[in-house]
Amino acid sequence: MDTTLSRLRVWPLWQKAKRFVVSAVHEDSTTGARVEEFCQTLLRSLRQTPAIDKEMWLLTELRTSPMRAVAAREAAAADLVIVSVHHAETLPDEITSWIELWLKQRSSRPAVLLALFDPLYLGTSSSIQAYLREVARRGKMEFLARTDEKSAD
Repeated sequence: MDTTLSRLRVWPLWQKAKRFVVSAVHEDSTTGARVEEFCQTLLRSLRQTPAIDKEMWLLTELRTSPMRAVAAREAAAADLVIVSVHHAETLPDEITSWIELWLKQRSSRPAVLLALFDPLYLGTSSSIQAYLREVARRGKMEFLARTDEKSAD
């Protein structure tokens, strides 16, 4: 089992869950694959395998207000919200708009905000990580950041 996951306050709830809701935004196929891989690892780590409702949004889909609103409603109700991006100084505007929208709609139910990044040798995303940590604090969520350990072929 992933020891980082087991230290989350929501972990005991996730282990008993019959249904698990994930909402993710990603930049491209590489960052989308990272989300898929993390979700598979998560399911293998849980005691029982819950039904998983996973909605994945490509960055470009968040450019229109109606799609961003749908994605925000899903994220507001999720057990796990994932932001999977490449290293950069800041998040794209589409993602920050989506975040601020779902943050206003979020209930008080326990949830985790997860940031998935490229391997460290490709750069750093400390400003993005600081922003997402603050989002988690404002939303009363746990925060977890992961850097992909795989090297590029």
